[in-house]
Amino acid sequence: MKKGRKDVYLIQTLLFSLISASIIFGYFIFKSRGFFTVVDDFNFQQLPFATAVWNMIHSGDAGEWCWNIDLGSSFINTFSFYDLGSPFIWISLLAPRGVFPYLAGFLYIVKYVTAATTAYLYLRLFVDKRQWAVIGALLYAFSGYQTTNLEFFHFHDVVAIFPLLLWGLEMAMKDKKYRPVFVLTIFINCLLNYFFFVGEVIFLAIYYLVRYRKLPVRQFISGILTCILCGVLGVGMAAILFFPNILYVLGNSRGQNKLHLENLTYDSAGLLHIIKGILFPGESMREFSAVIRQRWSSTSAYLPFFGISLVIAYVRGKKKEWLSNLLWILGIISLFPLSESIFLLFSESNQRWWYMFVLVLALATTKVLENIEDYPVMKSSMLYVAMLSIFYFTIRFVKWNANGDSIVFDVKRFTLFYFIALAGPLLFCVLKKLNWNSYKNILVLTMCGCILTTALTLHFYRSACSNSVEGYKENFEAGLQLKTIDAQYRYNSVNNELMINGDAAGIGVFCTTVENSSRKFDALFGHYSSNRTQNKYDVPGLSELLAGKYEITREPGDKKILDTVVGREKTFYVTEKNACPIGFAVDFALTEEEFTAIPQEQKALTLMQAAIVDEDDFGDLNDAVIHAGEGSLDYEASVDELVAKAVANRVSEFHRDSHGFTCTASYDQNRLLYFTVPWSNGWIAKVDGFETKIINSGGMMALKIPAGEHQIVFTYHTPGFRVGSLVSAASVCIFMGFVFINKRKKRG
Repeated sequence: MKKGRKDVYLIQTLLFSLISASIIFGYFIFKSRGFFTVVDDFNFQQLPFATAVWNMIHSGDAGEWCWNIDLGSSFINTFSFYDLGSPFIWISLLAPRGVFPYLAGFLYIVKYVTAATTAYLYLRLFVDKRQWAVIGALLYAFSGYQTTNLEFFHFHDVVAIFPLLLWGLEMAMKDKKYRPVFVLTIFINCLLNYFFFVGEVIFLAIYYLVRYRKLPVRQFISGILTCILCGVLGVGMAAILFFPNILYVLGNSRGQNKLHLENLTYDSAGLLHIIKGILFPGESMREFSAVIRQRWSSTSAYLPFFGISLVIAYVRGKKKEWLSNLLWILGIISLFPLSESIFLLFSESNQRWWYMFVLVLALATTKVLENIEDYPVMKSSMLYVAMLSIFYFTIRFVKWNANGDSIVFDVKRFTLFYFIALAGPLLFCVLKKLNWNSYKNILVLTMCGCILTTALTLHFYRSACSNSVEGYKENFEAGLQLKTIDAQYRYNSVNNELMINGDAAGIGVFCTTVENSSRKFDALFGHYSSNRTQNKYDVPGLSELLAGKYEITREPGDKKILDTVVGREKTFYVTEKNACPIGFAVDFALTEEEFTAIPQEQKALTLMQAAIVDEDDFGDLNDAVIHAGEGSLDYEASVDELVAKAVANRVSEFHRDSHGFTCTASYDQNRLLYFTVPWSNGWIAKVDGFETKIINSGGMMALKIPAGEHQIVFTYHTPGFRVGSLVSAASVCIFMGFVFINKRKKRG
């Protein structure tokens, strides 16, 4: 292609991906009258989270602490995984408050078009006839991975941007002048999502070793050093988000190693699930049609229309290239949980990394389409058809235990996906036989495959929650209107769309990235979950302990109504109940070991009277609290009586904002204050302007206060954020200098 001439196939990629995505999402946007929902995580996390980020950014006083995520949580650590690094979310910040559900469908279209475009930029490097890169780009953008992850809105950000990373590497290896471009692609991917970026670095290392292993030794080593230096600079530029989140992950239960030698291989169901994910179109993770009923592991690498038929042709071709080796390596990795876990630093095994695998599959398919006569496409397509059929009929008719049970949970859906997968390669063989396999014909059929498989699974996702969509809209709109009534108290709710959209703050949340100390607190009550802190009602007094004073109801009865909000013509009433304030003085203290031994039904009642402290802290607290012994705590009193005592001992003039909270304390003797606010290294407490030690009280915070009247200020700064900001600023300056020097050399 001549220099300066427009790449018409890039324009085609934009156009055809836009048409395909618009048909898919436009239908559902129209059907839902603009208010776009999917199911589960999308509805209850993505929509409220994006709204919460909008609220925080537009508050005019943006800080680092978000009160309406759980009992309070770091704004940066909570939302970096979902929103903060996403350019697609940044677009939504330009819109009015509360309209994100009306933007989400259109943002999905933008993401799919971006994924196709970036994939095209990468794929065209390996073909002479660029029209086939258009096909490959569509296969990547509308792959089974994208389809099965439709409820994970933020996953599509990663898929859309990732091809730039490989494109940047290829360009930098081709010509030194592109090294700044490579740095930028590293920066963008790292800033976008720290979790996926770690896996991308591992993949990039494998890719480099396979792709460039035949280079001369000096050039090979030089390339490695280039990758490392560019990587350090790119990550440094993204350190503003990357540093604090790495510190956060190190203390997260999900970051702990969960794999052992017995996890070396999948069980029979797990292995069949992997094979099905490679052979069959992507399905709804909440209700697979066969093998495994439900699993949130992103298990699909299906390419629309073709499946892996042309990938098989590529690896069976006479000409063996680096790509064949990479396909074999990635294929073998995908079959074993221990090897798959390398993309998550051996913490767990899932198929979150398969979008990278899909791009390689799309590349192999593209190369076969360009030189179709050089590959055994007919035999390979028939082999793929045979593999599909053997799998389908085996799963469909073989009984898998002595009881004669089947592992097909939805026969119609499983059969439908079988015929869809089957139709592509068979139709392709017919076209090839009749010599009708032109670019235009293949393009039309590919687009049809993309639209069919994506729209079908999106339909299955949405149909799973169709009965609750109206109720969801009501909650979402009502949540936008809820206000803080008294900063000392929270709403007695764990409903995301009610508690996160507005100024309300609840007592639990469905979210993966809350403060690590919140999980520690939950564990004290026997609640273990990596993605939610909503179990607050099975322990007597727990919701009252956590300041859950305000209740939201449709039927207030004879209760006093404090406020009313309306969601889609449905009225919600805010009433109140007895609850402890967020901060109050306690008379007793006990160790975590002593607290653990207390019966479950008495644990919340205990914390209304006593704070958990380390054994080493008792010496400093003996003039403020009594070490709780047997019989010293009152379990005969009712919850209301204990709440009344906590209210009598509460702090005064409590005020909270995105920087922390302030209050005053006035007691006639030294006291220990207990705050149901998650502890973090990021908190600094000052009493009358002097910094005071914060006690980690079982995941919450406690503070010793001397007798008299005092002003207390708690200020939160996300650990690692300041250092990360400085590193980012310095790295950006270095990068600008790098670009300047690079341009001077180019001119010279």
